[in-house]
Amino acid sequence: LLVDSRSFLEYNTSHIQQAINVCGSKLVKRRLQQGKVRVKDLLTQTCQIDIDDSWDIIVYDQCTEDPSYFTDDNFVYILLYKLTQVFTCVTFLKGGLLGLQAMYPSLIENKDTTGYKCTPLTSLSQPCMPVSNVGPTRILPFLYLGSQRDALSKEIAQINGITYVLNVSLTCPKPAYIQDAHFKRIPINDNYSERMVPFFKEAFQFLDMVRESNGCVLVHCLAGISRSPTLAIAYVMRHLKMMSEDAYRYVKDKRPTISPNFNFLGQLLDYEKKL
Repeated sequence: LLVDSRSFLEYNTSHIQQAINVCGSKLVKRRLQQGKVRVKDLLTQTCQIDIDDSWDIIVYDQCTEDPSYFTDDNFVYILLYKLTQVFTCVTFLKGGLLGLQAMYPSLIENKDTTGYKCTPLTSLSQPCMPVSNVGPTRILPFLYLGSQRDALSKEIAQINGITYVLNVSLTCPKPAYIQDAHFKRIPINDNYSERMVPFFKEAFQFLDMVRESNGCVLVHCLAGISRSPTLAIAYVMRHLKMMSEDAYRYVKDKRPTISPNFNFLGQLLDYEKKL
């Protein structure tokens, strides 16, 4: 059994084929340390099948060459320790995912090879990404996530009580029915070099203003799939004090169509370190 010890976001970006992810978060680490969850139960819940103690377990992280350097508070150290108490053969993959990828790239499952195919990395957008037609999704009591189509519909805004719009794009137009003072644009393209973190402060100030004024805001980009969900996830991290993977799941559960690109996923991990 291949066990990916990295975060859910890292696993979602790329992982070794057929590996399962145990979500290396602070919450899981604490539950393992305190004995609130058994490591075998953790694997069983993830696999959705019964696991025998005789199974060979192979654990990997991103790129560690020597696990002896792990401190006793490191998640992988705790995971390995708990596994060796249950399973007869537990092995750590030297060099991690990056080491294996360098030697056997065909064994790595990447997000961009399992979903849609887009234009080169210099592309300003993802034209092959279909525009979502699911309508706006309520993420927080005062915050909806949606697409340009949702933003331009005055009827949708009236039905959902939306009086503010946060536009995460360079090109999506401002809705005519929204006052200038109730509109904010974050000028971001959907590509693999754009930096969104520098805009978080002003975006969050706008969202906080909406919340404090008992308003309701629609956060949107073109499709409501990559840019605006990234911003919504980051705000959920800050507002609800969640780790990146927990915030990602929180938003994903409410709007399953979201799919932030690799660049934005990486920035969420970077932002997590600043919280």
